[in-house]
Amino acid sequence: MTSLSMRGVRGGVGTTSLIAALGYALESLGERVLLIDMSPENLLSLHFNLQDCGKSGWARAMLDGQDWYKQAWGLTPTLHILPYGRLSTQESMSIEQQLIHDSQMWVRRQASLAANYDWLLFDVPQRLPGHGTIGPCLLPIQVAEADAACHVLLLQQAGSNPVLVNRFDPGSQLQRDLLLIWRQYYATRLLPLTVHADEAMREAFAFKQPVGQYAPESLAAQDALSLATWCLARRREMA
Repeated sequence: MTSLSMRGVRGGVGTTSLIAALGYALESLGERVLLIDMSPENLLSLHFNLQDCGKSGWARAMLDGQDWYKQAWGLTPTLHILPYGRLSTQESMSIEQQLIHDSQMWVRRQASLAANYDWLLFDVPQRLPGHGTIGPCLLPIQVAEADAACHVLLLQQAGSNPVLVNRFDPGSQLQRDLLLIWRQYYATRLLPLTVHADEAMREAFAFKQPVGQYAPESLAAQDALSLATWCLARRREMA
């Protein structure tokens, strides 16, 4: 089993839509996938039209003394999702403290899931470090847009995690220039592909579907499929 996480370099870079698209693409390639929402915003399930699961989720279950894994939903026989649940800010901070206190919690949970899935995909919030303590992770990807804010934040953040450029517009001179700079300075970190700006991604969320289901021939869906293929190749290289 392989774990992958996505975290935005800043808020609003499309991380949740992207991980929903990746999960759908991996499943279409024959992989068994569990999507796990680590964000108190609890938006990942909306990409799969699960409006009724707002109150359920692993974090909600922890507070209510219920089984965390029984909160998972089967979207297809090989694509499942584990929502976060609807919590108040105070309740989310209580979960944060529990995760900080027990940093091995998701290590144990990953071990218990290993026999059932090929991939665990974690949607990790930008802040809340406890929520980002998810145990072993082969591909901890940072998601960025080619804009000035992400450029500054990447310079400020020391790290070696892979960086994926989302919503890339090749018609933008600024974005092309920044991508050239990033390829020079982050050559060992930058993924060899980008996810292009595509209105189909926004429309897919409005229709509560991953982009590969909503518009399989769209550029964003093809980019997500390319990303899934890269993930499979990277797993083989790092095995």
